[in-house]
Amino acid sequence: MENNRISVSVIILSWNSEKYIRQCINSLFIDLNFYNMEKEIIIVDNGSSDRTIKILKQLHKKYSNMKVIELEKNLGTTISRNIGIRESLGKYIFILDSDTEVQEGTISTLIDMFNKKGNIGIVAPRLYYSDGSIQPSCKKFPTIKTKIYKYIPFNITRKIAKKSELYNNIYEKEYKKITEVDYCISAAWMVNREAINDIGLFDENIFYAPEDVDYCLRMWLKGWKVIYTPMASVIHHTQRKSYKDFNIAWQHLKGLLYYFGKYNYWFNRKKIYKRIKNR
Repeated sequence: MENNRISVSVIILSWNSEKYIRQCINSLFIDLNFYNMEKEIIIVDNGSSDRTIKILKQLHKKYSNMKVIELEKNLGTTISRNIGIRESLGKYIFILDSDTEVQEGTISTLIDMFNKKGNIGIVAPRLYYSDGSIQPSCKKFPTIKTKIYKYIPFNITRKIAKKSELYNNIYEKEYKKITEVDYCISAAWMVNREAINDIGLFDENIFYAPEDVDYCLRMWLKGWKVIYTPMASVIHHTQRKSYKDFNIAWQHLKGLLYYFGKYNYWFNRKKIYKRIKNR
């Protein structure tokens, strides 16, 4: 659904987000109100058991164009984001994690990118960790090898990996310029409504990962570009999920196996690049 009066719909997922949700939403409205955009904020809460809902209700009294959708349990990222997208009306959809802070001018800068180049599906900003260092947020499509490499101590394999496709998994030299990327993590995405209408919603066969890889690949396969810009920035406090938690580890593994099976490439990403080129 789209309403031409609304420029941007912000969709935030929350789950036990009491630590960061207030500053996330306050930062959004500071940026949006400064540029006087027609906007709506949709928070989809995945069954939080802490003070998240209480804080959201307090914020709702302050911000009238904010809507909270309370789910009874954690449905993961794909189903929850799809619920938010279906409720949204904006020409552009700003998908945001609840542990983020939007910096001044970010939203307008991201939207302006769609007017500068054609066929852009997703624009992602530069992400910073809380300590001010840059988060490596843009990557090449994964393979089984790169996933294995991720969990091997870096100092052991650096020399070997630097000469292979493993090391190239991260665009280390590209964080200073606007560039096309395979995918960016979905902590902060501005998405074109036309692209969503074309490729569809998130694949709900994936619980929470790698939904960002899947969605960006679907963009590329349909002729939409994924762009990274350092001209916009978001602080990502990154509440890391522990892979020691069996359920999280299992959901992640299932998502990866589903993803690789879906696109039928496992060890070499050249196969997927060929599909994109020959689409």
